[in-house]
Amino acid sequence: MAEKSWQVMHMNVMKGITTAQSNEHQRNWTESGWKHAIDKGTYDRQRERLNFEIVKGGKVRPINKDKSIPERMTENLALRGIKDPNEGLAEPKFRTVVDFILGGSKEQMRQLAFGDQAVVYGSGNNTANASLQRKPEIEEWAKDMYRFMSERFGEENIVGCYVHLDETTPHMHLTLLPIQDGKFAFKKMFAGKDKYEFSARMKMLHDELSLVNEKWNLERGRNVSETGARHRTTEEYRRHLSEECTNIEEQVVQHKKALADLKVEISLAERRVKGLTSMVDNLRKAKAEKESQLSALERTLQS
Repeated sequence: MAEKSWQVMHMNVMKGITTAQSNEHQRNWTESGWKHAIDKGTYDRQRERLNFEIVKGGKVRPINKDKSIPERMTENLALRGIKDPNEGLAEPKFRTVVDFILGGSKEQMRQLAFGDQAVVYGSGNNTANASLQRKPEIEEWAKDMYRFMSERFGEENIVGCYVHLDETTPHMHLTLLPIQDGKFAFKKMFAGKDKYEFSARMKMLHDELSLVNEKWNLERGRNVSETGARHRTTEEYRRHLSEECTNIEEQVVQHKKALADLKVEISLAERRVKGLTSMVDNLRKAKAEKESQLSALERTLQS
């Protein structure tokens, strides 16, 4: 019996998306960025040219790196007249971005992406992959995923949809704004009233997605609540940790900036206090001189 292939759907909920995360999605790296990614990750630069994005209307095109995902998010909200609730906050606190990772079992996703071509997997600049071609099946699968998410959550809420074929397992990143009726509504759209409703919604979402993935030989699999397993590939887990590290690093930068701003304010306040102290001392001296002059005048008046 042939080994079964399973679908993968992982959801990262974030309080915004950073430029660093966007650069990873778009592969918008400098040479040093690429070197770091290859050293630390599982990226193959020869296969990077095979990555693509799905845009409005379910159209396939090469990844456009002109605008980052944060810039696309800002533009999207401006066109719709919606305010980012985290704008202006020293520390973001509202869940405004949902990043889906969609894919499946490694061998099946590789089959969809490359068919029977010989592929060198692993990190580096594998020149043996220079003539590798992307198969149309991966594009059709990606369009099905995009269509499913559009119908489920609204195409206008999708600000990025990228398919990566340059890592160990082909997969999709779909970045979504949880907006409903013109407002950010993560709890209403996803979380529900409690963890039980959230769990039920996620199970239903997996079930609905599996109906689409049937034609791609990707099965639903058992629920995490039944198996106790976490359906993440090592690659996805590494990416999750990388994003967590990026968030922490950005928080450190924000805190350092806030500390620097406070130091400037303290320095200004100290200068003001010093100035006021000098002013008070001068006034006291002037008062003493006036009182001395007044005493002299009073003695003169008496004599």
